[in-house]
Amino acid sequence: MILVLEMSKGWEIMLSTLTLRQLKNALEETRPETTALFPEIASSERWTRIRSDEQYKEFWEKLEKEADCLTDQPLCSPPFSDFLLFGETGDRATYQTKRTQLFSGLHVFGLLAMTDERPDWKKGLENTIWAICNEYTWVLPAHVGLYVNEYPNGIWDQPLAPRETVDLDAAVAGFALAEVLHMVGPRLHPWVAQRAKAEIERRIFQVYFNDATPQNWELKTNNWPAVCASSIGAMAIYLIEDSEKLAGMLWRVINVLRQYLSGFDEQGGTPEGPVYWQFGFSHLVYFAELLKERTGGQITMLDEHKIGKIAQFPQFCLLTNGKVVNFSDAPDEARFHTGLMQRLCEYFPTLQLPPDEYRMNVIPVSWVEATRLMFWSSDQQDAETEHSSEGQEGVQDRIFTGNQWVISKVLQPDGRIAAFAAKGGYNEEPHNHNDLGHFILHVDGVNVLADVGIGVYTKQYFQPEHRYETIHAGSHGHSVPIVDGHRQGFGRQYRSQLLQHEVTEDEVRFELDLTEAYACSTLQSLTREFLWHRPSDEASQLIITDKAAFRETPSVFQEVFICGVEPKQIEKGRIAIGTVEMHFSPSDWLIEVEEVTATSHYGVESKYYRLMCNRTCVSASMESPFRFVINSI
Repeated sequence: MILVLEMSKGWEIMLSTLTLRQLKNALEETRPETTALFPEIASSERWTRIRSDEQYKEFWEKLEKEADCLTDQPLCSPPFSDFLLFGETGDRATYQTKRTQLFSGLHVFGLLAMTDERPDWKKGLENTIWAICNEYTWVLPAHVGLYVNEYPNGIWDQPLAPRETVDLDAAVAGFALAEVLHMVGPRLHPWVAQRAKAEIERRIFQVYFNDATPQNWELKTNNWPAVCASSIGAMAIYLIEDSEKLAGMLWRVINVLRQYLSGFDEQGGTPEGPVYWQFGFSHLVYFAELLKERTGGQITMLDEHKIGKIAQFPQFCLLTNGKVVNFSDAPDEARFHTGLMQRLCEYFPTLQLPPDEYRMNVIPVSWVEATRLMFWSSDQQDAETEHSSEGQEGVQDRIFTGNQWVISKVLQPDGRIAAFAAKGGYNEEPHNHNDLGHFILHVDGVNVLADVGIGVYTKQYFQPEHRYETIHAGSHGHSVPIVDGHRQGFGRQYRSQLLQHEVTEDEVRFELDLTEAYACSTLQSLTREFLWHRPSDEASQLIITDKAAFRETPSVFQEVFICGVEPKQIEKGRIAIGTVEMHFSPSDWLIEVEEVTATSHYGVESKYYRLMCNRTCVSASMESPFRFVINSI
């Protein structure tokens, strides 16, 4: 990450050389009383215009109904028995659902209060903030004791509750509360405003800044450091007037964001995929804009080459019909925050806005997200048209060498879009699945060869002995071999090596060494080559060739393919999987198909099919080619 500091004398200082004194000077040169934070929502005229905008009519009507419900039936804190459920049974949803409802008043009444000084909405906001301040903790039960090495065990059976931490939900709630106080605080009863500030100080600032012990998430490169550190930094910008103190606080935040950005490879890719990209990166952008405003434009974190690469990442992950590349814990559909994307376009004009089917068409009941969606998207229709991409490119290829991903999208001769994606890496990535060598084959809105994606988040799901027995995260639920009865192992030592990658006019070649992915003592080598043949005048086809060598002949060797469409045998050696035909040597394989039902974290049940190919004649050296041909219509 490079931070450009435009000092009054025209200096430009990279983040790698930025000193605490320089940060302090930048903050002191611009007094907080002379700067406007998030100035877009400070304008009552813009609130009036957005309140009457037809495209937001349904959202405001929904908010008013929710406000009426919250007024008629005030929500109470979830009971202690619900708080204990995670420790006793692993259930997260029961407590979290009630907690989300309780906190929803902050967003509902906060947004409505910006449009109208109705006494009921002011009262509702005050009651909500008071109730939030009454909560035992803002941290979810699933995240209590994150810093304990035995987490999530060794916590719930102890006589004393663990010390406080800061998790995603505490950080996001604090961010929203600080911003609402900044905008609406003077209209609230002073006891409410002062108590809210005191609780942010006690629950966030004292926990994070008064204890040098690193938070669990500060050591990671996933979305957690981005969301938590950015939210804490935003709270500090809103609430801390002393520039010297603020500089010390933001210095810790900025260094955590450096750590977060180190998790992206040089092409801007993240192994978390596009959905968690949005959650983490959006909060970095929100913080960066506040810091820019607080320093009068002297510090900008976004106008930098690697940030531009990261901003482009999701556009390569878009397939068609709302589908995205969804390796690891992620749904196979995504909707992107239009306000976020348009703000990034201001820094990177060549950035393409997602097509309509990928845009967030339901405004979230979230102060931070909703305000930026409405206010950063408003008055941008010309830019939206100019930068929008409707998938008209004939070919779009991207290889992310650091994270060992390949994604290629091709316009077929018959006008459909086909896409291929595959991954390597290591089996201890953020939201890890044991999936080295796994791939997706997408045709015209359907993931024909698919990734099952995200499972139900429970305590057990985050314990390896349970997690990797599920169809979602275990290698048996991915399109990878089972080697002499061995599935892929979990841990950083189970990794792949990128042997070669090449993009030519008609082909993409991507080859991985998967030997280290398996704890199989007799395995000498295992490579997987993907050859994506995609000439402009022919239907595309994918040829996968696995080469395995053993020190002694294995007892079994199995290839598994995860299908999003039921496979049907046409004849020996040919299987139809929707719009794709799979070709293989019929004498080498016995075929089985297992139907499985997978339930996602969002409660959605989907059917998948494990197409299992059992090698009939096993030897110490085997080559296994499979060809997937896209049928023309």
